[in-house]
Amino acid sequence: MFARLSLIAAVATVVSLGAYPNTAQAGPVFLTGHDPDFHAQGSAGAQNLLRSGLSFVTGGTYNDANPGTPKFLWVESSIPIPGGHLRGENGLIAIGLTSTQYDVVNAAALATVDFSSYSAIAVASSFGGLLTRAELDGLIARTADIAAFINAGGGLFASAECYPCGANLLAGPTTPDLFGFVPLPGVLAVGASGPFAVTAAGAAAPFNLTNADVNDPTHNAFDISTVPAALAVLDTQPGGNAVILAGNVRIGDGGFEGVPEPATLALLGLAFAGLGFARRRKLH
Repeated sequence: MFARLSLIAAVATVVSLGAYPNTAQAGPVFLTGHDPDFHAQGSAGAQNLLRSGLSFVTGGTYNDANPGTPKFLWVESSIPIPGGHLRGENGLIAIGLTSTQYDVVNAAALATVDFSSYSAIAVASSFGGLLTRAELDGLIARTADIAAFINAGGGLFASAECYPCGANLLAGPTTPDLFGFVPLPGVLAVGASGPFAVTAAGAAAPFNLTNADVNDPTHNAFDISTVPAALAVLDTQPGGNAVILAGNVRIGDGGFEGVPEPATLALLGLAFAGLGFARRRKLH
């Protein structure tokens, strides 16, 4: 009887964790108030930050030139470069990437692009990269597709979306919904100056960030009181709010959801099998 009750409890635990089948459906997300696409064009630290984020969301394949490796998708406008901005794609070039590793789409192409063809979606900054209101609204229009892409294992990297600050590109008839393509409350506009401090999670693998990597000027933070539990804070600004958030997550009805680590699921599977064996022995 005890073995049977234990088996039922184990099943309930596994189901409550969503292990069958949903825990296999999660993707890596890296959201930052920094604009490493801009600063990578002149800062070794920003280059490290850009590499770290792209490596995380692509599972380490962002710089793989093998024709069989899926590219990542870079979202950025193709408008002429206004004063105070740089083309964010040139930050990719600064870290040694070429068109063999990524494709670029603007708002027009974004409407119909097949996300499933890519390892990750990477979004340029609005200051100083060239993410305009058209691309932001285009991403928001595809919120459900982006969630499905992440839940199927795809990655998402998104840089600073600045409003109102500097010569921004996000003005429109309404206030822009910053990072509105993901369920992320508490997006803040912050002063560009640090110092920014890497957390223990940011310094650890797989990110391996240092303070030197995050101390170029920045434009967003995320209210620390609203950061989803499923996302780790990788660095903070002087006010104590988060500047980089990352995690392997699902997007569900409640927003970002964490998933058990594979090792945890393996242990649950062993426990399940062991309890089933104990029950069979009891019945015989």
